[in-house]
Amino acid sequence: MSDDREAALDAMDRLLEEFEDDDAVAYAEVGGVYQEKTDLVVTGDGPRNRTAFTETGVWLRVFANGAADYRYTTSLDDESLRDVADRAIRSGEVLAQSEPGRFDAYTRHRATHGGWAETGLDTVDVDDVVDAIDAGLAHTEGLALERRWVDYTDAHIEEAMGTTTGSVVQTTLDRAQLAFSLTPVDGPKVRRHAGSTAGAAFLETIPDRIAAAADDLERLVDADRASVDADGSLVSGESTVALSPRAAGQLFHLVAHALEADARYMGLSPYAVGDEIGPPALRIDDTVRAGSWAARAYDAEVRPTTPVTLVADGTVRRLLHNTTAAADHETEPAGHSVPSLGFTEPPRIHARHLEVAPGDADATTLRDGADVYVERFGTPWLRDEFERVQRAGVFPASVLYAKDIDEMTTDRPDRGTASFPIAEGYRLVDGTPAGRLETLALEYDPSVLASLSHIGVTRETVTGVCEKHKSRLPFAVTAPGVRLSAPLSASR
Repeated sequence: MSDDREAALDAMDRLLEEFEDDDAVAYAEVGGVYQEKTDLVVTGDGPRNRTAFTETGVWLRVFANGAADYRYTTSLDDESLRDVADRAIRSGEVLAQSEPGRFDAYTRHRATHGGWAETGLDTVDVDDVVDAIDAGLAHTEGLALERRWVDYTDAHIEEAMGTTTGSVVQTTLDRAQLAFSLTPVDGPKVRRHAGSTAGAAFLETIPDRIAAAADDLERLVDADRASVDADGSLVSGESTVALSPRAAGQLFHLVAHALEADARYMGLSPYAVGDEIGPPALRIDDTVRAGSWAARAYDAEVRPTTPVTLVADGTVRRLLHNTTAAADHETEPAGHSVPSLGFTEPPRIHARHLEVAPGDADATTLRDGADVYVERFGTPWLRDEFERVQRAGVFPASVLYAKDIDEMTTDRPDRGTASFPIAEGYRLVDGTPAGRLETLALEYDPSVLASLSHIGVTRETVTGVCEKHKSRLPFAVTAPGVRLSAPLSASR
C-alpha cells in the first residue's frame, strides 16, 4: 500500500479515536480518501488543460450539541486534523438547532466493495482518453461549427469509512464524466453529459456519444425555425407536448427533488406520502444500477444503498431519507445520503439512479396529435424565490435544521413549479417535425404529471450534476418518452 493511502487510513483512525474519547461528540462518521484524478479539455484545436494528479484527504461529519457539521481537509498532520475536528464540534453550538439530530447508534456495517469497474481508471493513460475524444470529434468535421468543447474528468477513488459506533467499510469507485457542447454557426448549441462508474469501459462509448450529438445537431440546424400561429397557440394556453426520454428524464429529476425529506421539512415540496400525482401507469423507483454514473455501494452514512419505490400506481409511496429523516418518519434509510463530488461539501439527501417504468406507446403514438416535441430542456428556473435561494445557498449538514427554516417562512403557492426552457425542440404537424423551436419554455406545476396520457416503451438514460446547497451531486435517470399537457410561454 502506498504512503498516501496509508496516510488517509491513519488520519481516519486518529479522528475516530479522538471523537470516541470526546464527551461533546455523540456520534461521528469519518472517511479517508485516496484519489487518482484526471482533468482534460479538448477543443477543435486539440487537447488543453491536460493534468493528472493524486489527492489524499479526510472527511468527517460530527454530531455535537444536537447538530451535525461536515468538514473535508487535505492536510493530514496531527495539528490540522485536531483543528478541523474542533471546528466541527464548535459549529453545533453556533447552529443552535431546535430539534436534536438523530443517528443510528446500533446498526454496524463491516464490508469491502471493489466497485463496478472490471478495469479501473488508474490503468488508463490520458492519451487513450484524447484518442477516444478525437474519434468522436471526427464525426463533427462536416458541420459548420463555431466551437467544439469537451471537458473530461475522472477519479479512481479508494475510500475507507468508519463510525464511532463500529462500522468500517472500504470501497473503490472509478467515476468518469464527459460534458461537451457543439456550437453551430446558425442554430442552437447542443450540450450533452455522459457519466459512468464502469471504469475504463466508459472510454469505448465516447466516440458514439459525440457522434450521436453531432447527428442531433445536424437535424436541428437543418430544420427551419418554426412559425407561430396567428392566435399565438404555441405561446399561450395548454399545448400537447411529447417529450423524448432525455427530456422526460430531466423532468422526473425535478420531480424527485420534491420527494427529498428535507424539501418536505422546508415546505418546498407539494407532495406527501399517499398523494396521487400521476396516472396509474406511473412508477418511479430509485435504484443502484451497477456502473451507473450515480452508483455507490454505501452512502456517506456508511449505510448500504438499496432500491426503493418512490411512486407506484401514480401515488407517492415514500420519500428520500437519510438516517435522521428516516428515524423521524419511522422508516428505514436506504442509503440516500449522497456524497458530493470531490467530497469538499456535505452529503445531501438525493436520488441516485431513478428508474421510470416504461409504458406501451411507441414513438409515433407519442407524437401523434402533439403540438410540440422536446428533445432536451435547458436548466429549469424555479418560480418560487425562496426555493431558488435555499437550493443555491449554503445549508448545514444537519437535516432537521430544515424544520427551523420552515418555521420562518409563509405559504408559497409557487412551490414545486418551474419553467423548463426548450433547448432542443420542434413544432409538430401531423406527428412530423415542422421547424425547430426557440425561446419557448414549458411551464411545469405539480398538476402536469396528472396530464400524462401516454408513456413510451423505449427508455434512455440521462446523467448530469445537480447542485443542492452548494454540494455538487451526480444524478442519473432512466426514463421513457411521455406525452402530456402543459402551457408554453416565452422563455426567460
